[in-house]
Formats: sequence, C-alpha cells, structure tokens
Amino acid sequence: MRKWIIVVAAAFLLAGIWAMTADKFRGGGKQAVSGYAFDGRMSQDTLNRYLSRSVQTTYLFWENSDPEKMREWLRFIKNTGAKHIGRAAMIWTEFEYDETMFANAGQMAEAVHAQDPEVILQAGIFETTAKSVNDIPIPAWVFEEFGLPRENRNFKYEAMLYPDGRYLDNWGPGQSVPDITQTETQLFFFYRAKRFIDLGYESIHFGQVRLVGEEDTSYAEWNRLLKRIRAYAEERGRRHNVLLDAHTNEVYDDEDSSSSNASDRKLAFDFVGYPARVKPLLHFPQETKLEIDYMDSIYRNTIGGLHPQGWVASNSPYLIELDNYGGTNGTPGKSEPFWPWGYDEIAWFAHQSDDYRRSWLAYAYDWMETNDPNGHIQMPAYRTLGYAPVGSNKEYNALMSSKSYPSSFGDEETIKAIWEDAPKSGMIVDEHKDLTRTYKLSRRVIYDQRPSSSFGGDEKRLTNESGNNEYVIYKAPFASGKGVLSSFTVEAWLAESDPSADLRFYVSSDDDGYEPYTPGKKTAESAANKTIYTGDHFPKGTKYLKIRFSDNPGAAQIGKVTLNYESIDE
Repeated sequence: MRKWIIVVAAAFLLAGIWAMTADKFRGGGKQAVSGYAFDGRMSQDTLNRYLSRSVQTTYLFWENSDPEKMREWLRFIKNTGAKHIGRAAMIWTEFEYDETMFANAGQMAEAVHAQDPEVILQAGIFETTAKSVNDIPIPAWVFEEFGLPRENRNFKYEAMLYPDGRYLDNWGPGQSVPDITQTETQLFFFYRAKRFIDLGYESIHFGQVRLVGEEDTSYAEWNRLLKRIRAYAEERGRRHNVLLDAHTNEVYDDEDSSSSNASDRKLAFDFVGYPARVKPLLHFPQETKLEIDYMDSIYRNTIGGLHPQGWVASNSPYLIELDNYGGTNGTPGKSEPFWPWGYDEIAWFAHQSDDYRRSWLAYAYDWMETNDPNGHIQMPAYRTLGYAPVGSNKEYNALMSSKSYPSSFGDEETIKAIWEDAPKSGMIVDEHKDLTRTYKLSRRVIYDQRPSSSFGGDEKRLTNESGNNEYVIYKAPFASGKGVLSSFTVEAWLAESDPSADLRFYVSSDDDGYEPYTPGKKTAESAANKTIYTGDHFPKGTKYLKIRFSDNPGAAQIGKVTLNYESIDE
C-alpha cells in the first residue's frame, strides 16, 4: 500500500480549502426528498437504490491536496449522480497520519453533504494494525463504552495481535493482522468507527472479517462490536443509521441458532462487498466475462435472513468491485486464478483501451441487472494500480481529463450514461471489435484466423474450433426487465462445399428454455459464400438469441450482427 507523506500543516490548509468549497455549495445544495431519503432504518428499496449508484474512490481524501482537485471530485459526484461513495476515508497501515486523515475526511464530508445531503460516504476499517497505533491516545469514551476503567494511555499494537504469532508482519515489518478476540482490537475498531460516524460517514467497510476472526467462534466478538457501532449510529449518526459491510458472505448474528429458515436467522451485515472475479476468455487476449459460480464469485449466492434494517432478505444485497491486491502477479498477459491476464482486477481494467473499458462497464452493469436483483456493480472511480502502473498513472482515475488531472482515464461520462434511464428501444450492432456485445459464448468459440480477403474484407469473424454444439448468445438490454428483441440480422460466411455449414437459431425469454427459430435466409449479392439471416415476429417475451454453429469446425463464421430491441410491459 502506497504511503502518503502529509505534513500536519497541510491539515490546516485543507481545513480552509474545504470550508471554502462547502460554502460555495451551501445554500443551493439541498435537493427535494427522493427515493434516497431515510432517517433511522432503511427500506430494502432504498438500500438497493444507494448500492446501484455506488462508486469506489479508495483514498479519495488523501489525493485531493489542492482546491481544484477537490472541486473536480465534487463535480464528478454531482455529474454522475453517485450516491454511495465507497472507501472514501481509510487508513491501511500508515496510522501515523491518522489525525490528518480524519481532518481531511471531515472537511470533505461537509462539502459533499452541502452539495447533496443524500450522499452516503463510506469509510474503511481493515484487517490491519501497525506499530504506529502505539502513538494514538485512547479517549476516555472508548473505555466507558466497554465498561473498563479509564486509563491514560495509547493503543497497544502488540495487544491486538494473535497470541500464537499468526500473521505477524503480514503486511510488512511492524504491520500485522489483528485478532478480533483481543479486547484491544475491539477498542481500536470502535474508536475508529465512532470517529467516522461523528464526521458524517454512514457506511463502513470492514474488509476481511474472517481473517481477523479466525479464533472468533460463530463471529460472536465481531457481532458484539457491530452492535456497539450500530447502537452509537442510531443515537448519534447523521441520519441515525450506519451501513456495515465486509468481504465475507457467511456472518450471522445468531450463534445459537440452528434454524434453516432464512427469516429466523439474523444477518450481521447490511450488504456484502466482494471482488467481481472476472473470468479471462482463453481465446480472446485481455477479454473477460462475468460468470455465475466462477471460482468463489458470489453471484446468486449471498446468504439470506432477517436484515439489520428490519426486513427479511432471501439473499443479502451486495456490491461487486474491481478489486486491487498488488497490481500484477509478475506475468502480465498470462492468466492465473484471481489474476485475470496477470493483473489484479482494477489493474486489468486500467490496462484496457478506452473503448473496451467503457463497453465492458456497460456489459457488466447489464449483466448484473439481468442475473441478480440483489447485486450491483460498484463503478470504479479511483483506485491504486499497485505494481502495474499505466504509463505515469499509479492510480486508476475515472475523471474526465482536466488541468488538475491531465492523464485521467476519462470514463466518467460512461458511468453517467449507464446510470441514466435506458432507452425504450434501440439497436445493437456487433462487428466483433470485442466481445462486450455478446452475452455468452461457449468455450471453443474463437476468431477465425483466415485472411479477410476471402470473406469480403470482414476482419473479425467468430467461428468454432470444435463440433461440440458451440454457440454464441445475444440478448436485449435489461431495461428494468422489460427489454425484448424485435428483430435481428446476422451476416455469416458459409463454406460453399459444405451443405451442413448452416447456422441454427434458438430464442428464449429466460436463457433457460430455448426453442428453435427459423430465420429468413438469402445469399448476399456481394459474395456467393455470404449468407444473410433475418428474424422478427418472435414468441412473446423473447429476450435471448442463441446462434449455434454446425458440427464442422470453421465451416461457418459469424460476421456483423444487428439486433433491434424494444421495451414492453409484460
């Protein structure tokens, strides 16, 4: 984790900057009550609305060291309509800068909430401790909360560690994984949570809860701590609530319960925050897809129960993120488990072209909407690239390029467009520049490598390298579940000497049961080996189009695909 050297004097300078920025937006900043309003417990719909407009801005407040950069981030939040700002304030192991961080975090919270009081800012309390915590005094209110005698002392690093030496120096010399069963760890975590809540933060991410709780049977100590934090937020929080999440999808607050009925079990966290687990596509360098049950992904797999906000969830809400864990495994271009094309997730994303990144975000958002109503993609906005910088960029930054951020990645407008209301009808054109317009494809589908001169100059064509029922699936945009296909045109190249080279078509309303569909078919005037397939008047509710190759590998190639769609009430 990158270390930041910030002198204490900067805190006083920043205090004035944030005050000026907040004053600029104060007065005209309040908005009408909307679906994001709450005070106290939050409805299921409201929570999902917030998660559906979440961005990841790790270490945001450390980075904004001048007024222009701060204004750029305020502009980004307003322009995109972001409502949940993830990991905005946090320390990894550099606790020597704690007071500067808290000062900056509070100043920007004031400015953000002056601009839009509905925004939820998220802090992070992670699976880390370091020797520098020895310099942090423990306020009397921490001891009082735990019913302990007041002491005039600082936190003790050694008292937070696993007694058996487990994970000592795990993050570097003097930087270790704490043990939640140690009272000192609980004191430290509560101290941090209270300070964030006092600054107006209404969401806290706790990272790898299992790693910190390996000796915590049934997560009993974790649950006691979380209850303390919730109780404080209910009384003193900005809107009398705090959302708590972690990288863990197994924590209940009922250690004595053996019931299999979800409504009888109490969820400890409000939602799960988890890596996307993007799947590299073997035959398509640098490309990835999302897939249910790939590795340890959580799509459709979050636990259910009585939610902390008071309603029953069949499955916990969750956010997927493009996670960072070092940047690269040392072999860029070669995929290994958890390292798509040799990178961590955010570094893989940052190393793609502008067009691919933006198309991939649209694909991922639609995929999530289609596959799990409980899940949402947390849009990447600011995150370290670790040991995999892109040129001079050591961080991924979604902002539009500006004087303050001249080398930004510029994905801001794409995020905004994705979140805006989807068009009720439209056209999708796939010329195979990449695979973001395909929904699924089977394992042995590849790009045909033969010269384009034999195929009318068509540079990119999909074909099969095996005769084992290989296929490609397209779909209508989700459009709140109302998007359906209205017509299609598929340009294909068929081997003239092989009468079995014909493509087969199937349609479905749910990507489960497919029925055969007979398209219109004609030979193109421009080439004898080019065939045009067309289709319309599908069964009611058709959303998916499956194109199956013949059993003769390479006998058919799919060129340009055009889909028309519309949104209807079902």
